[in-house]
Amino acid sequence: MSTESEKDLVDKLLKGRTMSVYALLLSQGQMGVRDVQRALRFSSPSLALHHLTKLTDLDLVRKDEHGNYSISKTVRVGSLSLFIKLGSRLLPRFFFLGTLFTAMLILYVVFFLAWPPTGRDLMYIALCAIAIIIIFYESRRIWLLKPF
Repeated sequence: MSTESEKDLVDKLLKGRTMSVYALLLSQGQMGVRDVQRALRFSSPSLALHHLTKLTDLDLVRKDEHGNYSISKTVRVGSLSLFIKLGSRLLPRFFFLGTLFTAMLILYVVFFLAWPPTGRDLMYIALCAIAIIIIFYESRRIWLLKPF
């Protein structure tokens, strides 16, 4: 199977609750069937097992000898493409851009701001503040799309 058709198949099948299970494993690492059931509040362990089996069939998840599941291949499809994994957390991509603009504004105010502020200073501060507000607003919207 070609890489493009494999990506299309994964994109087609990795939706809804299956995406939630995959995102949970991506952030938590290794989990058992009951752990997945409890974390995602599924009605039964068999529902969690169904989604884990689906992920195993796609070769995205592997099962060890103790019955725990873990990620075997990382893919960025659907809403997961809007996140970056940092340690055990999934953070919106825009979060890092917002952090950069915030640091730029703080450094400018601490090291370069003359008193009284000139028109250029006020313009820089206003543009940075607007950019920070927009970027963190978008980060929040993306955070609400988090699969689990």
